[in-house]
Amino acid sequence: MKQADLGAPAADRRVLKYLTIAFDIRERIARGDLRPGQQLPASANLAKEYRVALMTVRQALALLEREGIVEARHGAGTFVIDSYRSADKQRGAGRVLIAEDDRTLCDTIAVSLRQSGYYVDGAFTGAEALARLRSDQQYDAIVLDLRLPDMNGMEIVEFIKVNRPMVQLIVASGYLEQEDVLRTAEHWPLMMLRKPYSVSDLLERLTALLGRFAARGLS
Repeated sequence: MKQADLGAPAADRRVLKYLTIAFDIRERIARGDLRPGQQLPASANLAKEYRVALMTVRQALALLEREGIVEARHGAGTFVIDSYRSADKQRGAGRVLIAEDDRTLCDTIAVSLRQSGYYVDGAFTGAEALARLRSDQQYDAIVLDLRLPDMNGMEIVEFIKVNRPMVQLIVASGYLEQEDVLRTAEHWPLMMLRKPYSVSDLLERLTALLGRFAARGLS
């Protein structure tokens, strides 16, 4: 798999590689290529697949394990957590904030999510998104475009990290391998969504995120 040259110093590129691998494995799980309870390929095989050192793969898997996406079983390997099985039961159970400056896209996605049972609010600027997050309204997830017209989306990520840590984060971008997207993941766990995306793509990720969160709350 080709790794993007992000234009960062060599040391930074080594750090960012494990994030790229973690993102790709998340995508495979969200698509259903890797299913709940399924064992991941051996770390050595993943290292060959991604053309990286074994330690880089181990860093990626450790990140996914901290996020509750996979679990390492002593002597058996690494597996997708079983709680993803309950994700389909969580569809439509939650309030979502869409932070997107493309009004047509924002409105279209909002209508589709509401039809699927979600409560949805839209924000066309970073300031509006922060105002909604500062309100008394509780959100289960935010779909965030990092490149809003009035601010870097990292400001919103930092606010969530400090003030709304229970909000699940989906970053929507046409440039998933850009440095700003990758560095966002160093600050806070997130799921990625490549633009242009379909409603079904977004629903899959919301279902996985909110299903995993609900399963944690019951454990």
